[in-house]
Amino acid sequence: MRIKGADLNKNSKMSPKIKILSLAIGLMIAVVACDNSDLNPSGKNVSVSTLDLAQLSGQLASGESFAFKGSSTSSTYVPGGRTMDGRESGNHHDRHHGILDGVSLLAPTNELLAIVEAESAGDIRGMRIGKLAGAAVTHYNANGDTVSFPIFNESPQGCSFSGFEAPGLDRLLNQIVRTEIDFGDGLTITRDTVSITRKGKIVIERTLTDSTKTEVVTFENYSVNDNIIEGTKTRISKLNLLTGYGESNTTVADGKITFNDGAVATWTSEKHRITQIDIALADEDEFHRTGTITTTVNSEVTLEGGEVIYSHKTNEPLVKNMECARSRRRGPVSGELETVYRDTTVIVTYGDGTCQNRSVTITVNGVQVTPEVE
Repeated sequence: MRIKGADLNKNSKMSPKIKILSLAIGLMIAVVACDNSDLNPSGKNVSVSTLDLAQLSGQLASGESFAFKGSSTSSTYVPGGRTMDGRESGNHHDRHHGILDGVSLLAPTNELLAIVEAESAGDIRGMRIGKLAGAAVTHYNANGDTVSFPIFNESPQGCSFSGFEAPGLDRLLNQIVRTEIDFGDGLTITRDTVSITRKGKIVIERTLTDSTKTEVVTFENYSVNDNIIEGTKTRISKLNLLTGYGESNTTVADGKITFNDGAVATWTSEKHRITQIDIALADEDEFHRTGTITTTVNSEVTLEGGEVIYSHKTNEPLVKNMECARSRRRGPVSGELETVYRDTTVIVTYGDGTCQNRSVTITVNGVQVTPEVE
């Protein structure tokens, strides 16, 4: 059975509710059918749709880049299931459907694209997306001079000031008081059959007082595929250079997404991030740094009538162990993230805290699978 879902093409005439319902039906069919190509209780084969949704929310929540084996971004992607927009997977185009340039984030539907853009705005990841999309990304210091900022060479993906996880990046950001990501009257990128058009500007204002750093992100007539994003995102970060303890809190005020058919949704988002870094090793490369990054989140996009389009929240904090970079274990090593997309609930338990454990437990509407992280 072929399920027609939503795509990223801005000319699509389906309403957000119909698009989301189609996607949700596709996800539920993939779970309920339980054939060998979609969902195997052994965990060796997992629905592409389910893995993509779990991977997307996990990356947005943790700010880390990783892939679940079998997802659309995985090197082990195997045709046979359905993609998140309901198409049968099986050709080389499917593996790239909805993947944003420069990051391993997936945005396979119009609504999820808008949510990804809103959640990523102001982060290093958002700058990377904008730069590769052709935006003019300009950084200014306190004197109004432009500052060079090599956004493609630093991590972490999903946080701006990193709590000294990436000291080179933090030192550069200390010099920058304003960043503008300008798409002008519209820039379009096309990959395979997918087109994304962004318009307007994202502005990040930074102030530094002693050990406190404040970043305020605003949207100036910003839209992606004619979905308008509004609101003010504020991140307040603190770092004790004697102890290596850092803390940041991110909140969204007056968040709003107006979809291209006129449907309006409220966007709320909170993220609390704690870093505990060994300062003595902080200037070493990533394979020598030690410490942990602990993240809690709670984000939700809700239509005016109270219908939830998307939400993710941490049932248990997500923990990254920096030493795991030596064993190439990406993403959180422990914690639990719950994602709700319409009637589909996906819960991911990220591990036992060790670098050696590469599997996660994904529970979809009560059914468990255990793919590996790569």
